[in-house]
Amino acid sequence: MPILKLRSTFAALPLALALAAAHAGAPLYHLTPLTVPDATSVTVEDINDAGQVVGTYNDAGFVRHAVLWDAAGWHELALPPGDEVNGIARAINNAGQIVGTSDDFVQPTFGLLWDAATPGTYTVLNDDSGAPVLPADINDDGVVAGGWGVPSRAFVWTAAGGLVDYGVQDPSVQDQQARWTAINDSGKLIGYWNVHVADIHATVGIVGTPAVLGMGGASDVQRTNAVGMNAAGVVVGLGSNDLETLVPIVFGDEGAFTEIAGATLDQGNGAAIAINDAGVIVGTAGIGTANGPVPGLKAWVYRDGAVYDLFTVVDDTTGFVRFSNAVAINASGVIVGTGHDADDNGQSFVLTPAADNQPFGFVERKCLNRGSLSHELTHLLGANHAPPMTPSFANDSYGYHDAHANFRTLEAACGAGDPCRDRIPYLSDPSQPFRGAPRGNTTSND
Repeated sequence: MPILKLRSTFAALPLALALAAAHAGAPLYHLTPLTVPDATSVTVEDINDAGQVVGTYNDAGFVRHAVLWDAAGWHELALPPGDEVNGIARAINNAGQIVGTSDDFVQPTFGLLWDAATPGTYTVLNDDSGAPVLPADINDDGVVAGGWGVPSRAFVWTAAGGLVDYGVQDPSVQDQQARWTAINDSGKLIGYWNVHVADIHATVGIVGTPAVLGMGGASDVQRTNAVGMNAAGVVVGLGSNDLETLVPIVFGDEGAFTEIAGATLDQGNGAAIAINDAGVIVGTAGIGTANGPVPGLKAWVYRDGAVYDLFTVVDDTTGFVRFSNAVAINASGVIVGTGHDADDNGQSFVLTPAADNQPFGFVERKCLNRGSLSHELTHLLGANHAPPMTPSFANDSYGYHDAHANFRTLEAACGAGDPCRDRIPYLSDPSQPFRGAPRGNTTSND
């Protein structure tokens, strides 16, 4: 933990009570807003294990711009030339390859591939058919998956083979459409097929076999949608046991699925959107009649066997009046998602897990009126007893005994040859005297 040197004279008990109150409701996540100067709204889409984030922002003219955030700040991703070309970066892999779209609403939507190292260039994924291409995900091998054409058909793109049509689940069904939503490094594909909003079902496939398969079992009977997947192939999404209400689910073997209990929060419906390799799941609650993971009214995380409303477990919500969804989570448990500001503009956030090794202390109830609570809290601040009782974090952060003035500072304890002199409600500080004597020295008691 960081070492704090406190030089100001203060009464220790009020400090102790303030710190105790703060620790009592310790947040699970630290919030960092995702911003772009002069943007009217920001929508995050994905995060990789290096912490690189992608999405889109709107300018004052309502034009969308594809964007990458990294440790150096934000970077606009290049788009094909044209007037008011809209861009969205949808996904990023651990190699920094990014997929997304550009659209000028004149030409068919272009699927694009960028590299985080060279955001000013791109590769067009479309073939020469003139059909729109909408990538959804890219794995660490650079294999891209999504939907293309009208009605949509599932596709896979590789640098070597270009765009390959994977079709739909049942070509004999009129107006059936299909698309992939995620791909992992093993080449497993997931997605959905649908005919209309009330008839949607999860699908599965494998890279190298151009086919869209139903998951089987309950997912072929009930309404289901496979949305996110981890490296082990565990799939999450949304599904219904009554053909009506869609709730967050985890898929099992042969199309079975299980509702994530509590993940609808107080909304009644919702979707699981992403899962990392540790099994932490994020999603949204309150999606209304949507059959996919649209931004809802609340965002949630499932971890350690419990579901949390993310808006209630962050250290700061400044700039947000609510969270809408959590859309991605990386191997370190860092979550990205969207919410709304006071003007109802869409904004985005990064949530970093609080450290697991937070300091804590115990004080017996009968000792609360003896200065013990304040004394123990000085240990959490990095201080220790007067030497030579125990080693300290820093050689100047010990308590202090003064035999002539008969006092000891807050950190100092009795023992090791030091009698129990009068404890005073101050930390050691040689610049501040007590009873005419300094409260320490600059060598070790400061």
